[in-house]
Amino acid sequence: MTFIFASKIVEIYESNGYTRLFFCYIECSQFRNYSMDSVILGNQIWASTNLIDPVFRNGDEIPVVNNYKDWERFSLNEQPCCAYVDNKPSMSKYGLFFNGYALIDNRNIAPEGFRVPNIQDIITLAENLGFPNENDYSIYYNGKVAYTLKSEKTWKKSFFGEPGNNETGLSFLAGGNLGMRYGELEFNDKGTTAGHWLFDEYLPKEGVRFFPAPPDNWPKTRFHSFSIGTGGNHCLSVGNDLIMGGLFIRCIKE
Repeated sequence: MTFIFASKIVEIYESNGYTRLFFCYIECSQFRNYSMDSVILGNQIWASTNLIDPVFRNGDEIPVVNNYKDWERFSLNEQPCCAYVDNKPSMSKYGLFFNGYALIDNRNIAPEGFRVPNIQDIITLAENLGFPNENDYSIYYNGKVAYTLKSEKTWKKSFFGEPGNNETGLSFLAGGNLGMRYGELEFNDKGTTAGHWLFDEYLPKEGVRFFPAPPDNWPKTRFHSFSIGTGGNHCLSVGNDLIMGGLFIRCIKE
C-alpha cells in the first residue's frame, strides 16, 4: 500500500550544466513490518532507507544469523542470510547486511514496486545531482556528491571528509560493511563508510587476482556494489564484493 503525502521542491538550480531538482519525501509505502519513504531525484525515485526487513517479496523469511559458522554455512550452500550491524537488532536503523545470495534469489529481495539498483542507476543518480562520470576506467565521484547523500549523523569527521548535509534526503548512514576473517564476522568501517549491493555480476578480466584471496572452498562469484565514504574526501564509487560478503541494499522504484 502506498500513501502519497507530500511533494515539495526543496531546491532547483544549475550545476555543471545539469539542473538539480530535489524533492522531499513524496511517498510512504507500507510493507509487512515497516513503512518506507521515497525521494524523487530527477527521473529517479529512491527509497530513503536501507532494507530492514528480513523477508522476500513473497513473505518467505530470510535467516538472521549472528556468527561466522552460520553465515558461512548458508553462503556455501548458496542460501540467503542476513545480519544486524554489530549483531544488535537495536542497530536496525542502518538496515541489514545481506549476503549476495539474498540479492539474486528469485523470490525477490526488493519490496513490491521496488528493485535493487544497477550500475547505470548510480551513474544516473550522480548525473541528476549535476555530476556526470568523466572517468573512462572507473565510476568514481568526489566528495561533493557523497556529501549530499550522507546523513547528518553517524558519519565521523576525518581527514578524508566531513559528515553529510543530507541535501538529497537519501539519508545514507555510515554502517560500514560485513566481512569474514579468522572464523569471525567482522563489522568494518562503521562511521566512515557504507557499502551497498548492485544487481550486476562482476566479471573480472583474465589474470585479475584479489587480496586477500578467499579460502579455496568459497565461491569466487562477485557482484558490483557502490560505496559512500571510501577513498579521498568520502567519495561515491562503484566497486565489487565477494558474494559471501555482507552489504546493505538500497532500493529504487521500478
